[in-house]
Amino acid sequence: MKVKSGLSLAFLLGAVISFAGAGATAQAAVVTGGNALGGFSVVSSDFFLNASTDKAEDTTELFSKVEIPKGIAFANVTDALNVRSGPGTQYSRIGKLGRNAHCIVESVEDGWAKITSGSVKGYCSTEYLIMGEEAVKLAESLGTLTATVNRGIINLNVRSTPDTTADNIIAKVSGGENFKVVKEVVISKNDPEAKTFVQIEWNNDADENVEAYVSSEFVTVAYKYKDAVECSSYGDGVSQLRTNMIDFAMKYLGTPYVWGGNSLSRGVDCSGFVKQVFTQFGYGANMPRVSRDMARTYSTISRSEAKAGDLVFYHNLRTGVVDHVAIYIGNGKIIHANNGVEISNVNYRTVYKFARVIWD
Repeated sequence: MKVKSGLSLAFLLGAVISFAGAGATAQAAVVTGGNALGGFSVVSSDFFLNASTDKAEDTTELFSKVEIPKGIAFANVTDALNVRSGPGTQYSRIGKLGRNAHCIVESVEDGWAKITSGSVKGYCSTEYLIMGEEAVKLAESLGTLTATVNRGIINLNVRSTPDTTADNIIAKVSGGENFKVVKEVVISKNDPEAKTFVQIEWNNDADENVEAYVSSEFVTVAYKYKDAVECSSYGDGVSQLRTNMIDFAMKYLGTPYVWGGNSLSRGVDCSGFVKQVFTQFGYGANMPRVSRDMARTYSTISRSEAKAGDLVFYHNLRTGVVDHVAIYIGNGKIIHANNGVEISNVNYRTVYKFARVIWD
């Protein structure tokens, strides 16, 4: 976050806590958005939100700025751009950049760019890359404000309210996982230490617009871009049917998350994505629509038995309700509708159970 001038963060937070506690009905103070902070105005019974001011030069900005990396480029394709181990089509494919996925170009020679994107390092054709000033301009619209759980953290509590004193833990997430930011700084007056939280987008098919918060101490908030996806084996003993299913699911990386959505092109939620993928291969007609019913329907298998094409279920730790489902793709990874359709570690949050639909 960028401090512009004038007010110190400590003074500002102190003023907020004092104001919220002086007979006000608000439960928390919130600082967010793209306007300079000049004061607070009550916008609901629960929150205070920053208000704009006529004296922007004397205020403090508490929101992240887009930082555009040097050499940024974007894949200009409708499906995916191959990343190869060397500068030519004769080299093996080691990854792929989905539509609008970003990379950092290190060098260009004979129509091939040497790039890095996430964990993928290789080469791709410049014919399908947007580079230079055009890419810089595009970056301003493609960045997503994201909270990334700091590396080394095994179980970070996700809470339903911005308060460490309540029984409000709904999930535990792991280091390296990313979540879209709803509000960047949330300050609870109920916390005697005045801890700050980040409100994150928490997508599930049990409830729409669930509030979720993580401690700002354990996450890094910054603008992020879509990365390349590694090409890897789906594991030993995986049938052609399962391989084809995962390949099909991969085509829809980046599809928007829409609660209740059933369109692989326009938007899906987690169970909508799973049902649509399995329907394409003849297994969706009798599949329940929501994750909690899927979990009841399909037989539990052990983690050691799980292979690409099996299902992984997750639940709310406070209520016990299954609220999310993903497709296992092997090697400790899942594909699911979360921040849109994406690939995550299977332990991105606490696993409820593995289950099997296809017995082959």
